[in-house]
Amino acid sequence: MTDDPSRPVPSRRPEPRKTEFRRPELRKAGPRLERPRTRRVNQHDLRDIRARLRGTIYESVEPQAGIGGDLYSAPQIVEFCLDLGDVMLASGADVRSTEVAIVAVATKWNLAPLELDITGTAITLQYAPPGQHPLTKVRVINAEGSNLFRLNQVYVIVNDLVHGDLDMTDAVARLVDVVNSPFRWAPWIMDLGLGLLASSVTLQAGGTALSALGALLVVLGISLGGRWLLRRGIPTFFVSGSQAAVATVAGTLAVWSGVLNPGGAAAMVAASVVVLLPHPVLVTWAQDAISGFRSMALSRGLIIGLTVAAIVCGVPAGVALTTGLDLEVDPSNITLQTLPLWLLLVSSVLAAGANCFVQGATARIIPIAMGASLLSASALYLFSGVLGMPRLAATFLAATILGALSTVVAARLRTSPAVIAVPAFCGSLLPGIAVSAALLDFMAGTPGASLSFVAAVLVALGIGAGLVLGNLIATPGARRYLRRSKRAEVHSVNTDTRSLDVITGL
Repeated sequence: MTDDPSRPVPSRRPEPRKTEFRRPELRKAGPRLERPRTRRVNQHDLRDIRARLRGTIYESVEPQAGIGGDLYSAPQIVEFCLDLGDVMLASGADVRSTEVAIVAVATKWNLAPLELDITGTAITLQYAPPGQHPLTKVRVINAEGSNLFRLNQVYVIVNDLVHGDLDMTDAVARLVDVVNSPFRWAPWIMDLGLGLLASSVTLQAGGTALSALGALLVVLGISLGGRWLLRRGIPTFFVSGSQAAVATVAGTLAVWSGVLNPGGAAAMVAASVVVLLPHPVLVTWAQDAISGFRSMALSRGLIIGLTVAAIVCGVPAGVALTTGLDLEVDPSNITLQTLPLWLLLVSSVLAAGANCFVQGATARIIPIAMGASLLSASALYLFSGVLGMPRLAATFLAATILGALSTVVAARLRTSPAVIAVPAFCGSLLPGIAVSAALLDFMAGTPGASLSFVAAVLVALGIGAGLVLGNLIATPGARRYLRRSKRAEVHSVNTDTRSLDVITGL
């Protein structure tokens, strides 16, 4: 049979191959990672999520599909939430703020039902959808430090994620940059800020200008020595104890040489003891205890107790090293004196600025924190000095004002309230002189020193309670300053975060 030349010849070119769409992040994840399915959130789980966020600044966040909720797998979201909580706690955040941030991000990405537990040593997160095997992961944490710069950057990431301005690819990259970022200020600037704080405390304890200068030099010396010991793997307990011993030796030598009188030397030693106390941990311990996170409060309480024990052991060790001089710093010469109002305010503002450098706050936060410290110091003076309120009640009210102010201002600046509140209360509200005087009296065997120490620590509890109450009061008004989502979808140059229906044209 021959072909008919008038009959059209069919094309010999092969038909184009149909390619199946595969998302880039799944291709990188390996063959075992299944394609994420649409996660449905039932009404019970939705009510549970809303209950966790009720009363917080992210109360209006709801699960959303297509923006990121169904694009990423549950293991990816759980791992990111663990990283987020680890960085926040390591930067000095309280547990309530950390839990709110994790739940808000998980809610935005459609991860429910979710169980979250933060203890003193680990974060446990479990995703247990009905009819499927639960996914449980644990992350060991280290929550002893305070880095306001990292805390600020992490809060910006959370804010952008919640409002749909960031996808997971960019969020992970930014979180890695935060973890790898160095401290905001050089070590010598931090040491100088700590020395200025000690000088301010010395003046408040009744010391002279020469005593304040001596406190600055002593703190610079013990800061350098402490950093040298930490680099060699010496535990923090022994580092704090050795620093307290060196400060005591310096005070005794100052009296022996005639440079300072016993009262001035005692004020200098007291200031050195104050800067060794973990001030941010004191207040976050109170916040965690009041907010119901008792496990973390116990862990932070152990840190505080060990630091105090190291100081209690270090000061007598310093006295023992100078027994041949037949002199010792007299703790009874430490007298709390009321400074003139202008000097009190100036001292509080300078101390807040110094704490900003010590704890790594950004440059734009420094004047704001100093202003907040000025306001809280004025409120404390009004309640305590003018109205005659007890120290605990006056501190609680001043901390409430500070907490409310920090919440509103932080919402407008897209940062964490702790970035403003922590240096502010360290400069104006902490009972550092009372704590150090009680410790020295306790070591000298003064009757009633134990009760004085407990009363001074309770003032720190009042600060934590006031900050929590102020945050609760100001949160409804601060929500209006949160940015609303401006885009329905987010596009990343690295990962296609559009919904599957948009890509396939269905």
